[in-house]
Amino acid sequence: MSPIGGVGINLAIQDAVAAANLLAGQLRRGAVTPADLRLVQERRAWPTHMTQRMQLLLQDRVIKTVLAGDGPLVPPWPLRLIARFPILRRIPARLIGMGFRPEHVRTSAVR
Repeated sequence: MSPIGGVGINLAIQDAVAAANLLAGQLRRGAVTPADLRLVQERRAWPTHMTQRMQLLLQDRVIKTVLAGDGPLVPPWPLRLIARFPILRRIPARLIGMGFRPEHVRTSAVR
């Protein structure tokens, strides 16, 4: 996981919440199986992959260009679009802050 965007801890917490939601009953019974763990992995694989893709995009299209410093800086079109329409700033902020699949505690232990 790249440190770009500082989302590693967000993903870790969401992974933990998803695991708690999916495994609470099995953990109480002491009977967690590899199939149960696979469910957690399948649920969290897509948001993790998408977050990593977003980080790579930022690294390759923005950060690398800035660090190269060879020529005028022209922001990529998505950044220009966000700059032009401030309402769009919510999208990357939400993705960084909440992720692609936000998790919420849904176990009976918190009810």
